[in-house]
Amino acid sequence: MRLRQLTLLIAATVLSAPSFAQTPPDVADLVGARGAGGETQLLSRGYEQRASNTVRDQRFTFWWKAANSQCISVSTVDGRYASIEPVPAENCEQSTERSHSASSAAPEGSDSLVLVCYGAGTRPTVSTQPTYDWDDKEHKWKSGNTVQSSAEGFNGDVQIELYGDHGRIHLSPALVPPINSGGDHGWWELDNLRVGADTITAGYRLNGMNKPRLTIDRRSGHIAIQAATNFAGQCDMGNFGNGQRRF
Repeated sequence: MRLRQLTLLIAATVLSAPSFAQTPPDVADLVGARGAGGETQLLSRGYEQRASNTVRDQRFTFWWKAANSQCISVSTVDGRYASIEPVPAENCEQSTERSHSASSAAPEGSDSLVLVCYGAGTRPTVSTQPTYDWDDKEHKWKSGNTVQSSAEGFNGDVQIELYGDHGRIHLSPALVPPINSGGDHGWWELDNLRVGADTITAGYRLNGMNKPRLTIDRRSGHIAIQAATNFAGQCDMGNFGNGQRRF
């Protein structure tokens, strides 16, 4: 009975997980398309390419559509569009006025930037294992099940956007526990944000008991997230070298 109750609880909490950013309907059919053909289609549908960035084996391109003031991020892997997601208009830098406004809002020691970070982590999990126990009353071995707690590894990614003195973080599904505050289409607001010359620190609230803290080294690009689910990886956005900061 306990096992059945636990199984039902796990199923219910998994189903309550939030939905993540949806691909805009006017470009949903382009997911999986080849990059060259996809670019032609985006142009024909009123989009203009604004910026691009390559992180490891993925290329991220931002496209702006003036007709509905929509900015999208296109991820290309192995020559095909892996995902298309709506992102804040600031990513497309659609006007000099907006860029100037965002820059003016940033306090000294802060930056407006977008980081894409890839890495791996561990998260708590439960599993059901078969058991065989000796029954003294019936004098025979009987099969059963036991629930065990353990940790499992995963590969994941996060995207961090900083605008002046505020920011937010987008988490891959592996980093979101079944019980959470919901976020906003996969995004969580950052709190206690500190942007220093060499280090960025912040926190965010997944639920009342789970409040991860993140630290980013701006020289090495290393990110560490510490909570019930831990994550470590590498962040990039553009060229770096000669001992300078990566961002």
